[in-house]
Amino acid sequence: MPNAECRMREMRSSLSCNSEIGIRKSALFCRSGFTLLEMLVALAILALAFAVIWSTFSATVTAWQRGGDLLDELRHGDFVAEQLVSALRSAAFFTSSPDKYGFRMKTRNQTYPADQISWVTSSTAFMPPDSPYRQSLHRIVFSVESNPEGDPAVAIRAMPHLMDEDEVDDTPWFVSSEVKGFKCRVYDFEEESWKTDWEDTNSIPRLLEITLYMDPVEKYGPPVTLQRLVEIPVAPTSTNAVKMGGPEEGREGEAEQPAETGEPAADGDSTTF
Repeated sequence: MPNAECRMREMRSSLSCNSEIGIRKSALFCRSGFTLLEMLVALAILALAFAVIWSTFSATVTAWQRGGDLLDELRHGDFVAEQLVSALRSAAFFTSSPDKYGFRMKTRNQTYPADQISWVTSSTAFMPPDSPYRQSLHRIVFSVESNPEGDPAVAIRAMPHLMDEDEVDDTPWFVSSEVKGFKCRVYDFEEESWKTDWEDTNSIPRLLEITLYMDPVEKYGPPVTLQRLVEIPVAPTSTNAVKMGGPEEGREGEAEQPAETGEPAADGDSTTF
């Protein structure tokens, strides 16, 4: 009998220990899980973090694309502007035939200003490598017109400098489709103001302001503009501003500089967007 009682006590003790171990395991299992509310809160935080990361990434990519578009437009605009400035500063004028060497300008407007200018030059600017006009004087016509795809683009025409513009082939070649507009203004030194028209086609203006227009980087934003001030060295010859005197004063290409009070308040080159 004592042995039976001992066995019973051992069995009860063993059952009690197993029960306590099971309860402890169950409690530990319950405490290691997440409630539904905790899962929802975690998902909300995760979604918010992803939204912030995506918005930052999207803004960075958009800014990078806009920067690339702006650099591409400015690169095209700089090329056109430098070629145009080179051709204008190489303008030729002879008083023996002022009507053949004069500067001509037409004011036109489309989505952007689309002025047209023409002058006689000795520059190779805008001329194709196989052009016969590269080695001689020629009249060049610069404008913005619709290209074969229907988009505004810089259009160039060239002709012999003594030929009338009406006799030239009307088919231009297009230099850049990134430049969508062109505006030219002439400085009037007598009135000290800028003019948008030029009626004295038997002479050449002394100072021009040229502005190129390109599409805005942002939708509905202002257009990208590239502006240059161009002083034409040969222009004073047409206005008898060259001082004829000694051998040093009468050399071709040297002109009297305008008085300080007659110069417009401008620095030279500017880029705005």
